[in-house]
Amino acid sequence: MSTSPPSGAPSHPDEARPAQARPSASPAPRRWSGADTGPLPTPALRPLQRAALSALSAGRRIARGGLRGVDAANAQQVVAFPTPTVQALLRYGFIEEEDVSGVFRATDHGLRALAVLPVS
Repeated sequence: MSTSPPSGAPSHPDEARPAQARPSASPAPRRWSGADTGPLPTPALRPLQRAALSALSAGRRIARGGLRGVDAANAQQVVAFPTPTVQALLRYGFIEEEDVSGVFRATDHGLRALAVLPVS
């Protein structure tokens, strides 16, 4: 025989935690808008560059070298990539810094590159 929780008590353990500490659902994937045109600065993506842009397209964010400066609540949505990979993506304009913590997000230019460039 099951009993319902007393009134006012959370029915699921996550409901008792503050909203910031709850695990978040996977964010929606991002796709190229189709509005970005013009030449791309490189003829092909390196495997790590493609992996970084794929992670960004899947709704995650990337960090340079490690997760220093990323708060615990957001750490599950951030993937660390080697510094040279992140610097190349910045130089090409494929990513932009989201905030001062060193977390990056994809630009439409980067999402276009992911959609059209081959892997070298």
